[in-house]
Amino acid sequence: MKYRLAKLVDCKAIVELHFAIRETYSVGIFARLGKLFMNQYYRIILNDPNSIIVCAEDESGFLLGFCSSTLDVEAQMANIKKHQFKLVLAAIISVIGNPSLLKHLIDRYRVISNNSKSTIINTKGARSEYWVWNASRQDSVSSVEMYFAQLNILKSLGVKEIFGEVDVINSKILKFHLANGAEINKSLKLPDGRERIIIRVDLENWNYKEI
Repeated sequence: MKYRLAKLVDCKAIVELHFAIRETYSVGIFARLGKLFMNQYYRIILNDPNSIIVCAEDESGFLLGFCSSTLDVEAQMANIKKHQFKLVLAAIISVIGNPSLLKHLIDRYRVISNNSKSTIINTKGARSEYWVWNASRQDSVSSVEMYFAQLNILKSLGVKEIFGEVDVINSKILKFHLANGAEINKSLKLPDGRERIIIRVDLENWNYKEI
């Protein structure tokens, strides 16, 4: 397995991997938006100077998974806001098919604009975003190695701590994080009723764990 930083050329493969999440996890805004929106989103993210996306590639060059994070979530939000018109246009098709998505999009926009009374994600410092693996090519060892590779890169870049979010329903993922250096920073309830935990990893004292 080869681990490397993702490039713009990987956008289509990353979108396909993320889009497939809806087959096993159908909650959350990204699980319900279409590929057109995801394509626009990841083009922005892959061109964002603060984005760190590590991907796993097999011997044939096929992308099996990726982990995304940002060095500065505030700067990333500002960058996304600059491209909001493209994202809105891309989301329209999904909203037409499912009007209830509009409220969720508005909630997310308020977070990006720092104009929300409710917390959805951690909005300061470095943030871990998505950890995605191809469900048809199960390989828990490589998936975890990819995740550790991302943390090692962030640590080598001088990031002292990183925050992330895990929905309580993902109990196995939450248990994994807590067993591998994460601590619970706070718990919160999302507008749609989901319980979410914001986790923190102290990268200054984090070391690579053998699998």
